[in-house]
Amino acid sequence: MKKFITYYYLLFVLLILGAFASMAQNDYGNTILGGVALAFTGLFGIQLMASFSAKNQDRNEQLELLSLMLLAGILALRVFYIHFPWVEAAYGLSGLLLMIAQVRKLVSYWKRYIGRNKTAAYMVTIFRTSIILYVFSMTIVPFAPMLTEPSGEAAFSLLIIFVIVAYFKRELMISGEKVSGFQIVSQWKDHSLVLMTLFFLFTAYMGLAKLNAIPKMYSDELPQAYFEFVNRAETGKENLINGQYKHEEFKERYDVFIKRNSTLKSK
Repeated sequence: MKKFITYYYLLFVLLILGAFASMAQNDYGNTILGGVALAFTGLFGIQLMASFSAKNQDRNEQLELLSLMLLAGILALRVFYIHFPWVEAAYGLSGLLLMIAQVRKLVSYWKRYIGRNKTAAYMVTIFRTSIILYVFSMTIVPFAPMLTEPSGEAAFSLLIIFVIVAYFKRELMISGEKVSGFQIVSQWKDHSLVLMTLFFLFTAYMGLAKLNAIPKMYSDELPQAYFEFVNRAETGKENLINGQYKHEEFKERYDVFIKRNSTLKSK
C-alpha cells in the first residue's frame, strides 16, 4: 500500500483538476475524471494480483481490493457513457462486498484495541462506521436514493466526531506507547485513508454545490435532457420500459442523429 501512495496522491490532484475543469464546462474535465477512475481500477487490480503471491494472504483485504476495482471500473464506464445489462446489480453487489470487508475490519480492530485502550477502540469504531455508512450511501443510489443523503450526512457527522475526539485525545496509551487517533488511522496498511479522502472530497463538492458556492459539474457532450433522464432513473422516478430506461433510448437515438448529421456534412 505504501509504495502506491505517490500514485494515489497524483490521482487525487488529477481528480480535483478534472472536477474544476468540468465545473468550468470544459469537455476535457470528464475525460480526466474517467481516466482517473480507470487509473484507480488499474491500481486496485495490480494490488489485488500482488496479494495472491504474498506469503500471508489476507482474504478480507483481497475482498476489499476486488470490490474497489469493480466499483472504480463501473464508475469509469459511466463517465464515458458506457452501459451494459445488469450494471446496477453489479454496482450494488460490489458495494455490498466492500461493506462486508469494512464490517469485518471494524470487528477485527475493535477486538484489537478494546483490551488495550477503550477510548481508542471507540474512536476506531467511529471511524470505521463512518466508512461503512459512506459506502452504504454510495451503493444504494440506484436502489433507494432517498436514503443516500441521510446516510451520507450520518457518515460525515461521525467523521467530525472522530476528528474532534482525536484532537482532544492526543495521547492514548497503547501497549506502553503514547499515540493519537490520527496516528492509529495513518498506521493502517489498508485503504481506509484512500476511501475517506475520496468520500471527503465528494461530500465537500456535494455540500458546496448544494449551497451554490461552486458550480455543478457539467459536460456538453450530450444534451441536458439526457442527464435529466439519467437523474430520473437513478432517483427511482422512472421504471423500465421494454427493458430500457428513457436515457438509454435517448442515447441510442441521439447517436443515430449525430451519425446522420456527420454523414450529411461530409457530403
